[in-house]
Amino acid sequence: MAPLTIIFLVNIVLAISCLVKVYAKGIVQERGILLVKELGIFALAFGVLGTVKALFMAFGSLSEMTETLPLNAIMGGLQVAMITALYGLIIFLVSLAFFLGLRYVVKTQI
Repeated sequence: MAPLTIIFLVNIVLAISCLVKVYAKGIVQERGILLVKELGIFALAFGVLGTVKALFMAFGSLSEMTETLPLNAIMGGLQVAMITALYGLIIFLVSLAFFLGLRYVVKTQI
């Protein structure tokens, strides 16, 4: 979760930097605007990778068990495993909103 949080914070700083440069100096950074979207996509992929890793570890542990677990314990573990994918998805959606907002600002400024 810490790498996703770092990606999110970098993305927010980058989006604000691009917005300030457009309004204050009139400079349009197409590369920076595209990087906002690309970092969001990377966060989504990283979150899904974290979920797959957690599920792989959980199913490995379940296969080694000799006694049966109650279903609510298994479902609780699956719920925890999905947190990284959800966090990555939220970061992607916020990044997409920043990207679309920056594109709109650039188009109205020109």
